[in-house]
Amino acid sequence: MKNLIKLFIYKVLVRPWLKLIIGVRIENESILDNIDQFIIVANHNSHFDSVAIISALPSSKLKTTRSVASGDYFGKTSFKSKLTNFFFNAILVKHKKTNADLSAIETLDKELKNGTSLLLFPEGSRGKPGVMKDFKSGIAVLLKNNPHIPFIPVYLDGFGRVLPKDKTLIIPMVCKVRFGEPKYIQFPEIDMILDEVKEAIMTLKDKDERDRNTFEF
Repeated sequence: MKNLIKLFIYKVLVRPWLKLIIGVRIENESILDNIDQFIIVANHNSHFDSVAIISALPSSKLKTTRSVASGDYFGKTSFKSKLTNFFFNAILVKHKKTNADLSAIETLDKELKNGTSLLLFPEGSRGKPGVMKDFKSGIAVLLKNNPHIPFIPVYLDGFGRVLPKDKTLIIPMVCKVRFGEPKYIQFPEIDMILDEVKEAIMTLKDKDERDRNTFEF
């Protein structure tokens, strides 16, 4: 029942609302149809990022794809944690762990070993619109430990204007979710894997394309 409700919310309510009211354009999402397991990686400027990407997932992938979110932010209260889990099928990871806890990387690696697909943002948190921060090493470690799982780069354009960090007012603007082709890592070194992932995301932005992330009011 939970999965049916979530399917209805994203496919019948959220996806049309994003397209018709907010102005979201989703490109090349069909590449997800024939891939059993993957790690989606994208630049990150807004809470809308996860909503838009999840709305583009094939119905069959909604149940098996989990987003990675900060437990320090989304797990502050039981209600917030449950809400995040319901809407994003989220794995809440904490920066600090007790001796009894698995580390964030161990938790995510276990999910991958169990067949889960992941949605994560290598920057770790929302940054300034139009400025990509350095990637955390976690994504490279996960890909190195699971070289048989492809990563799917996604370029998000304009979401930093729709709902900027530390803002609550949603502003309808044309913005894009552009999926790239699935890729397997080519190098064993962490730094080189990070470069691979970052380049794969940035090459999805057309050279002459207007950068909608940098517009400020």
